[in-house]
This record gives sequence, structure tokens and C-alpha cells, in this order.
Amino acid sequence: MSLTLKEMAQISGAELVGDESFKPTCLCGLDKVIHGGIAYAAELRDANADANKDLGALIVPTKIKGQDISYKGNILYANNPEWAFTLIMRATTTLNKNIKREIHKTAVVAETAKIGANVAIGALSVVEDGAEIGEGTIIYPQVYIGRDVKIGKNCIVYPKVTIREECVLKDYVILQPGAVIGSDGFGYVFINKHEKIPQIGKVILQDDVEIGANTTIDRAKMNETVIGANTKIDNLVQIGHNVKIGMSSILVSQVGVAGSAEIGNGVIIAGQAGVSGHLKVGDRAVIGPQAGIISALEAGSKVMGSPAMSYSDFMRLQVILKKLPEFYKEIQALRKKYNI
Repeated sequence: MSLTLKEMAQISGAELVGDESFKPTCLCGLDKVIHGGIAYAAELRDANADANKDLGALIVPTKIKGQDISYKGNILYANNPEWAFTLIMRATTTLNKNIKREIHKTAVVAETAKIGANVAIGALSVVEDGAEIGEGTIIYPQVYIGRDVKIGKNCIVYPKVTIREECVLKDYVILQPGAVIGSDGFGYVFINKHEKIPQIGKVILQDDVEIGANTTIDRAKMNETVIGANTKIDNLVQIGHNVKIGMSSILVSQVGVAGSAEIGNGVIIAGQAGVSGHLKVGDRAVIGPQAGIISALEAGSKVMGSPAMSYSDFMRLQVILKKLPEFYKEIQALRKKYNI
């Protein structure tokens, strides 16, 4: 690593107690300490682990300053050690920084496409007529960008991504490998057989959205499917047509959101949960893993189970379920006693 602890302290806003000129050998975690590396501890007990003696530096919470810490090496005090460590990671990682900003000779870019400054387009990628790619965006190999797609500045589109016609990516969007943006919505009408309804809308991903690997976001039947700014969607998630998701929400792996559902701001949906179509989930709601949402949720709701119920009701039910074998035996004994 090229940064000194003084530079790391400046980048992270941490207070350094130790050798300003020391350069840690690497970033590491406390689960696998590497000699001379730098790690962070969220709590005092983590800072006092025996293995820490091999570290070159340790980031610890400012709140424990003045307390007895067994680690005697270089220390950086930070209000949020994980965030301080993250800022150092951002400054030292070479991911995406060393990519040549050029159009690869095997890429196919339509003459009518508009390519901004400092853009990279990787091998075998295709950019169709009317597409626009903003300044500083990186398109990895084997990406398909459809007709009239608009991509903002400083986006990252990893391999095997498909962005279909007329979809819009604002600035700083990240699409992980295999994501599909703008696939047809699942719309059919039964006239003697299932007849396909054309899906003529599009998808809009607002600023700072990240979409996980092999996640699919369907285009709207008409108008737009919209993912709000700073929302993060994990791998293997299905978002149906005409869905609206607000700002800074989190959707974990294998979540499914059916068509025309509305998800508010700051919502958390845990793994394998499902939201039925045309429902509204209020701001800051928390939906537990494998929950089934079949009715609207008010802002701040916390639910689990399928069908979903309040978290408190769900936990009480779990206690009762554990006692069911005992209840069953008692009922059988009563039936036998009274010949019922």
C-alpha cells in the first residue's frame, strides 16, 4: 500500500496516535489478521483480541479513547470505524481505476450513438442507434445497450448486462454482471389462449442506484418502472412492470415485487420476501425474510410471516407453535378421559 497512516487519517477523518509515516502492508479483517495490515474494531472487545498484536494499525471507536486497550500499536480513533475503513478502502482500491478509457476494436457502436468523454467500452459490447453514454462511464465486455438508451455519467456496467431500448440510467448507477434492465413485463390477456400485451414503457434508474447480479427489472406496460435514488437491489431479485420504488431502499436477494406495486422511501425487504401487485408499502417499512405481503403496509410497519403480520404477533405465534405438540397431547388425553 502506498498511503501513510497520516494520509489515511486525513482521508478518513480519524485521529492518529502513532507513527505518521508508517505504511500498512494491506487492508484486512480481524477474522484473518495479516502482519503489518490495517483493520478496524467496532467495539472494545474486538480491539482487545489477541491476534491484533500482528497488525500495523487498528481503527477503533472514539468512544473507547482513554480506556485500556491491549493493542499497543498504531491507533486511529474514528466515530464510525467501519466508515473510516471504507473511506480508506475507496482511496486504495484499484478496481475500475486502471481500465483504459477507449472503445475496444471489437465493440460495435452505432454511428448515431453519442459517447461522452473518458468513456470505456469493452470487447464485444454493442451500443445501438440513438444511445447516449455519459462522461466517465465504464462499459465492460459483452454488454448490450439498446436503441435510444440513455446512460449518465460515471456509471459502471459489468459484463453480460442487457439494457433494452429507451431505458434510462441516471448518474453513478452500478449494474452487476448479468442484470437485465427493461425486459418485457409479464403481461397477458386470455382470449381463448394467453395473448401477449405489448410492453411499450421503459425503466428509469435514478442517481446512485445499484442493481445486483442476475436481477431483472421489467419495463412498464406504459410509462415507467422507476427505482429511486440511492436504492440498492441485491442479486436475483425480480421487479415487475410499472413498479415504483422510492429513495434509499434495500431489497435483499430473491425478493419478488409484482407489477404496479409502490415501495416507499427507506424500505427494507429481506431475502425471499414477496410483494403482491398494486399494493403500497409505506416509507421505512421493514419486511422480514420470506414474508408474503398481500395487503398495503403503513409507514414504519415491521412485519414477518406469510401472510405477513406484525413482528410482535409473529413472535407470539412462534412461541405458541412450539407448544402445539404439548397442547395436542393434553387435548387427546381430555378426549379419552371424557370419551369425546
